[in-house]
Amino acid sequence: MVELIVVIVLIGILGTIAAGRFFERSTFDTVAWTEQVKSTLRYAQKVALAQNRSVYVHMSLERVAVCLDADAACASDDARLRAPGGTNSGSTSTRAACGSSTWMCEGRPAGVTMGLPGNAAAAPGSVRFDGLGRASMSVGFGGRLEIKGDGITKTIGIDAETGYVD
Repeated sequence: MVELIVVIVLIGILGTIAAGRFFERSTFDTVAWTEQVKSTLRYAQKVALAQNRSVYVHMSLERVAVCLDADAACASDDARLRAPGGTNSGSTSTRAACGSSTWMCEGRPAGVTMGLPGNAAAAPGSVRFDGLGRASMSVGFGGRLEIKGDGITKTIGIDAETGYVD
């Protein structure tokens, strides 16, 4: 009987810890958003190589969007690059930031910030991948992003000559 009570108490303690981590998503969101931004940049580079044309990744404080022209708003539906599976994540933040679920655009999750290293309030800008996969950054963007949330800081770097995203 004592063993049963000890086991029940231990399960209660573990359940309390697990529940707290389950409901606090900001750590997960920070890591997941970092990987989503990297994947979006890599996808844009692959499309640029495959189609031998320029592809633009426009990054604001609220979203990351892939377009086929330099218009940061990606206002023209024809300029929007379709998402690889036909749809983006469709999350609440993506619907609010992108307006459509058919193009390669993702909204930043709540509790996570994305900006320039040392200046999270500055919008990162744009990256243009040419037909050879090389990256050229917009003015003010040095090829490094900083993503923060829940005490975690992740950095994404883009090499201009090779277009490599790390």
